[in-house]
Parts: sequence; C-alpha cells; structure tokens
Amino acid sequence: MKNSRVPGRLLIFAWLLPRLLLRFWRRKPAAAEMRRIVVLHQFLLGDALMATSLLAKLRQQHPAAEILLACPPLQAEMYAAQPYGVRTIPWSPRDFSAIWRLCTLGRVDWALLMGENRLSFLARAMGARWVSGFAGETPAYKNWLLDEAVPYASEPEAWSDTAARLVPGPAPAPFALADWPLPQVALPDLPARFVLLHVGASSATRYWPAANWTALAQHLRARGLAIVWSCGPGEQHLLPAGGIQENDVVLAGSLRLPQLRAVMAQAAVNVCPDTGVAHLAKTTGRPLVMLFGPGAEVLFGPGQFFGAAPFAGVGPVWFPCRNQRSIHHREVDWVLRCGRRFGDAPPACKRPLCMEAIQSDAVAAAVGRML
Repeated sequence: MKNSRVPGRLLIFAWLLPRLLLRFWRRKPAAAEMRRIVVLHQFLLGDALMATSLLAKLRQQHPAAEILLACPPLQAEMYAAQPYGVRTIPWSPRDFSAIWRLCTLGRVDWALLMGENRLSFLARAMGARWVSGFAGETPAYKNWLLDEAVPYASEPEAWSDTAARLVPGPAPAPFALADWPLPQVALPDLPARFVLLHVGASSATRYWPAANWTALAQHLRARGLAIVWSCGPGEQHLLPAGGIQENDVVLAGSLRLPQLRAVMAQAAVNVCPDTGVAHLAKTTGRPLVMLFGPGAEVLFGPGQFFGAAPFAGVGPVWFPCRNQRSIHHREVDWVLRCGRRFGDAPPACKRPLCMEAIQSDAVAAAVGRML
C-alpha cells in the first residue's frame, strides 16, 4: 500500500461520515468569526503561484485570521518567508500521516479550494464550517459537498485574477515584493548583468527548439549580456549543447525553488516558456519574457495582480490547434488553449508547431525592450 491513495481516502471517509449529518444546519461564519482559514490544493507549481492573489485577498479581507496553505511538499519551502502571513502545511494524497494531521487540525472556519473540488471531501472531513470552491468542475460529484460555488469570470481574465474571486470583496492590491520577501539562501557566483534562460517546461508541448535558444543567446551576447542557463532536475538534455559558451553559467537542476527565485531576482530579464518557473519569476518583480505556445497570454499572463513588473508575452496570438475550452476540469466559453499531451497517440500532440512558430529574433526584441 506504499504510495497508495487508498489509506488516505479511507481515513477521509472515516472522519467525513459523522460530519455529513451536520451539513444541513451550516451557515457561513461572519467575518469576525473567521479565526482560522485553510486553503487546500494539489496544483502544479504554476497554477499555485498564480493563485497568490487568493492569499493576498484573504489577508486583505481577514487581517486577524490565521491563514494556512495546505499544499504539495515540494512547494512548501517556497513559503518559508510566510508571504501575507500565511503558514504552510505540506501534504500529499499518498501521505497518510499528513492527512491525519489535517483531519485533526482542530477548528477550521473556512476552507477554500483553489480549483480542485474533489478536495471538498477532505475539507469536510477536517470539520470545516464552510467550504468554497469554483463552480462547474466535472464530473459533477466533485461539487456535491461545496457550500458555495463561485463561477469563473464570464469574460477573458488571467487565472491570477480569477483565483481571488473565491473571496468576496474588492480585488487585492497588486503584488509587491515586500509582501513576499526574498529568501536568504546560498547562491552560485553570478555575472554582474545577465539574462536567465530557462529551457525546461512541465510538458514537452512547451519545449522551445534548442536552435532557437542558441540563436537567442547569440543575440543577447552581442548586446554585451551574460547568459545564465536554467532547467529543472532531469531536464539537462534540453540545454542546447552547441549553444553554451565557456563564459555562460549553467544551473542545470541544481537549485531548489527558493534559490532559483533568488537568482531570478538578480536577472536583468528572465526568459521562460509558459511553465511553473515563469510564474515563479512573477514573484520576483523582475522583467519577464514568456513564450506562449499551447497556452494563451490572456489566461496565463500577469493579469492585474502581477501587472506591476515589466512583462512581454511572445508567441502566436492564435493557433489552429489551440482550440480547447477546458481549464481545471471546467468548460469556460472564452478559454482557448491546448492541453494535449506530447506523443503519437491521438489526440496527443506529435510536434509542438506552436512553439516552433516563436522566432528567436522576436524574443530578442522583447528582451531588448525590457532593457
């Protein structure tokens, strides 16, 4: 049963069943009663970071409440500085002891689900007095235990702004570095003025060709800029072997997330595909150039919340196979994106033509504008 979800699910249902009887007498606690608020998620890095607006708005609306973020263990270290006064609880659906800690946490006045309403079963097992999530997740059973279902935006909007809709009230103040201080971490020696090129991505459909990375690096060196190459663990094969020069710095899967954030905070410009590390760069306040292929800038760009820092999105505004309207297991009319996996079996993507359509000189020009 090691690494199985079954023990955790049995525990959740054991705590859940007696608490279901109280459901029909529930009411949302008043603002003055909100002593402990828990945000639950198992999102990947990018979606979680874009939802920072939710944490900001919670603190804005509930300044005296204890706010806990229950998130995947590898993400928890990012929040060591306790942005917005939020503390983390690392957990995984396969970690029985972590689920036990959540179920025995004690008083929970409000549980918010970033986008995964299946976690409403856990929220109810924790004894949450009120559970809020976004409406419309499929299949429908995931929504059964919600007390409050909040609709997605009816018009195009960045996820970083949509996430805050779970909390009533005016939009949160835009992100400021003072709200999420940079960590004090050991860093490698870095050039005085450099551009960070992050070649990795969460899906092969977001890989930019090595030849394009090589050409971009040549453009930037011609402007007198140093190059720092970055990728995640196991992504070293994405580094352009013929494009790395002797004076370049290569950080190939060697940094933890807080260290990578600190490096990005020193970059003149960060260049990343539309992936989790790009959204990490948004939390540094430094200039960012994002490469959009399967995803759309309107959905995954900075939005209003992360709109203070210089930003440029590069990629086709429209692409024929960017035609899916689903996000977080919901159909949203205005969404146009591609969530296909890379591979040979249809409807998988055999070749990411949308990424190949991004020209290196267009990216170099965007970096130039940032400088």
